[in-house]
Amino acid sequence: MGSLLSLLLPFFALVLIGWVAARKGLLPVEGIGALMVFVLYFALSALLFRLGAGGRLQAGPVWGLLAVYALSSAVVTVAGLVWSVRYGMNRRDAGMAALVAAFPNTGFLGLPLLTGLLGPGAAGPVAATLLVDVILTCSCCVAWIHAGAEGGGDALASLRASLRGALRNPLLQAMAAGITCGALGWVVPTPVDDTLRLLGQAATPAALFTLGAIVARAQMPARAQPSARAPRLSGLLIPVSLKLAVHPALVWGMGRALQAMGHPLSEMGLVAVTLAAALPAAANVSMLAEREGADTGLIARIILWTTAGSVLTLLGWCAVLGVKQAV
Repeated sequence: MGSLLSLLLPFFALVLIGWVAARKGLLPVEGIGALMVFVLYFALSALLFRLGAGGRLQAGPVWGLLAVYALSSAVVTVAGLVWSVRYGMNRRDAGMAALVAAFPNTGFLGLPLLTGLLGPGAAGPVAATLLVDVILTCSCCVAWIHAGAEGGGDALASLRASLRGALRNPLLQAMAAGITCGALGWVVPTPVDDTLRLLGQAATPAALFTLGAIVARAQMPARAQPSARAPRLSGLLIPVSLKLAVHPALVWGMGRALQAMGHPLSEMGLVAVTLAAALPAAANVSMLAEREGADTGLIARIILWTTAGSVLTLLGWCAVLGVKQAV
């Protein structure tokens, strides 16, 4: 546990530094968007492209793992919707609350943390979960919101529009380009590869610092106006538990059930996607909530408490899964 804690703490320390910088005004709120552009379109995209081109994202069969992860995410999303509707939230708030309960912070936190914890072989299964999170979970939640918009939206048209938006995600495009490059045997010229390598090396600290700043920005009064129906802290135990406990438990349980039935699921891959499910809620859901006109205060509180709580729950899941030390 000591070695795991020593690995986890620097990652969350960078998140805290970004949060403090934004809260204290050292990082202007207007500059957070520029940091996000750098992280998403350059640093993380360069990292994922090189992983794909180098064959890391193709390591091992992942379709069984993705099926387990997708089904688990669907169960958590539906549970989040049920909780939200019972709380009396409107359709926009309910859709975003369900999304934040099922969408882990794989890009900004998961890739650097879990590859450091489990080794480079975890990159493929962890990155593959982005396909489910962005293309399925996010698209379905946004489509559900738009389908209930004033005037009676078409559910299928809303889903198609959401899928088109998901496919424009720079991380998915970088993964696809890298995998294509590797599959075709193309060799990236050395100067280009060196440039991408330098950008990729900046991904971890920049992404974690930016994550802290995003959480801080979402909490600021001008951006986070809780609705009258928003639950208090005790009420947030449901979505926080769905994200940090129920989601990974479902992935692990379903994966073990498939293994018992003889399906050849990789042990390391199952551990990787289980820990990916145990990650805190994705911070960029707060920006999506703002764009959709949902309650950003509610979403920010869920992100904050899942991020804080995951320091302990990730240690717990590592103990349950038998992860003893960093590779």
